[in-house]
Amino acid sequence: WRRYFHSIAPSVGEGENGSTQLGPTFTPSSIFNPAGESKNGQNGHVNGNGTAPANGAKRAAIADEAKTRQEAVTQLVRNYRVRGHLLADLDPLGFTPKPVIPELDPLFYGFRESDMDRVFACDRTIEPTGMLPLRELIARLENTYSRTIGVQFTHIDDIDARNWLQQRMESTQNRLELSRKEQVRILTRLTDAVAFEEFIRRKFTGAKSFSLEGAESLLPLLDLAIEEAGEQGVQEIVVGMAHRGRLNVLANIIGKSPRDIFREFEDKDPDLYQGGGDVKYHLGYVNDWQTSSGRKVHLALCFNPSHLEFVNTVAMGRLRAKQDRIEDNLRDRGLCILIHGDAAFAGEGVVQETLNLSQLPGYTVGGTLHVIVNNQIGFTTGPSEARSTHYCTDVAKMLQIPIFHVNGEDPEAVAAVVKMAMDFRRKFGRDAVIDMYGYRKLGHNEGDEPAFTQPLIYAAIAQRKPVREAYLDRLLKLGGVTRAEADAIADRRRQQLETELSEAHSEDYVAPNRVRRTHGGYIGGLESETPDVSTGVPQERLSMLLEQLTKVPDGFSPHPKITRILKARAQMAAGEAPLDWAAGEALAFATLTTEGIPIRLTGQDSERGTFSHRHAVLHDVENDGEFTPLLNLSKEQARVEIHNSPLSEIGVLGFEYGYSLDFLGGLCIWEAQFGDFWNTAQVIV
Repeated sequence: WRRYFHSIAPSVGEGENGSTQLGPTFTPSSIFNPAGESKNGQNGHVNGNGTAPANGAKRAAIADEAKTRQEAVTQLVRNYRVRGHLLADLDPLGFTPKPVIPELDPLFYGFRESDMDRVFACDRTIEPTGMLPLRELIARLENTYSRTIGVQFTHIDDIDARNWLQQRMESTQNRLELSRKEQVRILTRLTDAVAFEEFIRRKFTGAKSFSLEGAESLLPLLDLAIEEAGEQGVQEIVVGMAHRGRLNVLANIIGKSPRDIFREFEDKDPDLYQGGGDVKYHLGYVNDWQTSSGRKVHLALCFNPSHLEFVNTVAMGRLRAKQDRIEDNLRDRGLCILIHGDAAFAGEGVVQETLNLSQLPGYTVGGTLHVIVNNQIGFTTGPSEARSTHYCTDVAKMLQIPIFHVNGEDPEAVAAVVKMAMDFRRKFGRDAVIDMYGYRKLGHNEGDEPAFTQPLIYAAIAQRKPVREAYLDRLLKLGGVTRAEADAIADRRRQQLETELSEAHSEDYVAPNRVRRTHGGYIGGLESETPDVSTGVPQERLSMLLEQLTKVPDGFSPHPKITRILKARAQMAAGEAPLDWAAGEALAFATLTTEGIPIRLTGQDSERGTFSHRHAVLHDVENDGEFTPLLNLSKEQARVEIHNSPLSEIGVLGFEYGYSLDFLGGLCIWEAQFGDFWNTAQVIV
């Protein structure tokens, strides 16, 4: 105590009545008397008689000022994490204005140039020592959050996910250390993209191809995503995408032979149009990909309609069926990649329906990778007319997942976000979004004139060099590649395309057999006569199955009304009462599953049935436990899934249609809650 009073003795003064008063050891402040300003309007403290304090009070004032400065630094760091993405250099064209954000300006906190070299505490994710000069701290924050990558992640409630992302980004300043081999691979993929588009435009002048030009970084993005997926143990990848850049992806990623694409440009195979034809930029394809480490990944690009985004849930359904077929219950051996356009992602309601399926037990696929090819235009409509949000991706914040915005003209930044998005999905089993900014070099299609409606933008685009050239210039400066090596890569690809075109024109050309793997017995076309099939089931077996469907485990307590329904069905099983609709349906399912036919039934309230008739899933009134009689008929029976769907028609029907495509030999049912509810699913129908 003596030491304490000794330390405050210099601040002791005489009051009006001669009593001893102690001056404050902190800086008193309020909205009427801000910190650092005294009662008489002068900076500093005053003691009891109005004289300036000394020693201990000065030390307290200095400590308080340091604390205030440190708190300001902490708030600055926080604001970079929350809002730094708004200042990121995302638009390759530079037409998108950046907002003024005072909270990211050191002046907002009262810092001056003289403060920039002061050392402050910071998180060890930024600097392992936990201390940095303010100037260096701001530079690292700008590199991490406001360079060519902008990340929205602070809306995520899961603190583990937030901390994981924060550590990954801040410890690397959002950059990968790429090897020369990896840089050359990126350059090669960019060359593939450019060479293909230039070849198509030169050889098939005026034909619609919906060029990828202006967003060529999509190819190295997909290349790295597939490679990374293979290293993570993924065996199946299902891709859904629209028309933009689709032919390029088919040829350079999925592995469709360019000669087949060239023949489709020339309409040389009329047989293709007998029941299976479509425009070339809607066609799907399947192939096997071998990663650089030798792992095999099966790729499937879904067929696409002209209705944008409706393929999304179809692709998810296909992957879910593939996962179920190989009993991938952890959902870690399959990946769904959905490639969107910016206008459609913000505009089409089915996007929200797709996102909503992400974490639902009956629909999850373990996380989808969403890639937006953001060319900042929808046909002729700009962003200000197409959405009410700052980003086209804002709807995805509903899932509390990271949204990575990246400038597509920085291919190494694209590589960084792909790696992080794939690792996030793997670790947390959730979706991730990559919003890759680019532009559309040509019109909506090759016959369109975009300068009619966006003259200034297209004047700027006409002056830009392709991203491949810009990246090559960077590698040349770094010494990562020589001009001769780059020219050899381009020449080799052009020669390959010339060879493919020559073979497409050959009289010996044979169309490939596109039916593979599990679809070998389902080739389509005209159906031959099918002999009559016996569908009857012996009455004794029906009675036995229906009797089994009325039994519940010992100790299970259904609702009293359900107990009466089960007793009524027992009477039907004994032949004492006629079958009702629900009993007949239950028997249809029971006979199929016990004969080895798997069943999947989903729809709104399908477990109970909208009209309280089905009761396929029973609930214990004592503990809310569940029991499904159809799952307990035989040890040898096939799988049965019955799920209540979300309140959605078109998204769910799309999912079930996709599921049915890879649910060969099974019964897949979507139940419309009322007869006319299928009207809202017309695009899928």
